[in-house]
Amino acid sequence: MKKSTSSLTFPGLLPVCLALSSLAVSAHAADYSPYPLPGVYEASDSKFERMLTIKPNGKFLLEVEEKGKPGNLHTGAGEGQLSDAPGGWTYTEGRCTVNLKRAAGGMKLQAESCASAWGDVPFDGLYKKAADAAKAASAMPATQAVPAVPAKTATPAAPAAPAMQAAQAAPPAANSPSRRDFQRGWATVATGEIAGKPMAVMSKFTGREMETPGVSRPAAAAFVIDSNIDYNSMPAAELTKPPLKVVDIPLPPPVANQGINLSGDCTFGKQRNLTVVNTVTLGKGNRLIEKPVSAWGLDANLQAVEIKPVSKVKCPKEDTGI
Repeated sequence: MKKSTSSLTFPGLLPVCLALSSLAVSAHAADYSPYPLPGVYEASDSKFERMLTIKPNGKFLLEVEEKGKPGNLHTGAGEGQLSDAPGGWTYTEGRCTVNLKRAAGGMKLQAESCASAWGDVPFDGLYKKAADAAKAASAMPATQAVPAVPAKTATPAAPAAPAMQAAQAAPPAANSPSRRDFQRGWATVATGEIAGKPMAVMSKFTGREMETPGVSRPAAAAFVIDSNIDYNSMPAAELTKPPLKVVDIPLPPPVANQGINLSGDCTFGKQRNLTVVNTVTLGKGNRLIEKPVSAWGLDANLQAVEIKPVSKVKCPKEDTGI
């Protein structure tokens, strides 16, 4: 009779292995995301500019524009919600299908039957992570939340303008809105030029009218200085960048049933491109009462300065503000 050999067993080993396996799975699950890494990706070539913007929730914006002189250039854009798929991610709406596959250095995008909805341009390409926009924005002044207190005033900057007192705006926020943010969420009050660059006075609204009819209140206001302030004509790749400089215009603290109206193209002596901040309330007979509370301009260093007295600042009569 052959002797049977029994294998050695360690009763405590199996639970330990199972526990380690469970920890590994948990760690992997914690790092897992059903969406690509958010950010801006680029797949431009000699003929087309291609930009793919992905948000943390998996929503994307795909923009393509033909390079060349302004004219009959082909453009296209589409957006949607990505979902997880083997080897990458996918989006489908009607006949339009977009597949993103993981690839060395980025993601390979392939779009099928999307021309009728998004434009007849080549969307396909290897999209690589663009330069970190946050680094570029952190080096530039930006708009900020509406200050709760007025800016501090100093002595007059020059004897020639005794009514002007330097009122430098508070430090800018860390990140500036992009040109696309200004294009979509801000209204242009007035335009001009300063230091050889185009300049616009712009205001940001919440999209909600106040309870008082005809009275609105912007969430913020700013002088926007850029190489080109006609953002509707700017290439898609440039719209993802912040303007050259954004200088905040201080607004008074919110008051119930009181709106804010901005008047642009105002002057004070030789000073030009000034903006007057007016409060608006509803009087008897539903008559809107407008009262100027402050006036602002830019000095030689492109810093905000308050013009006093505001009653001496003149604005075009036909300018009703925003």
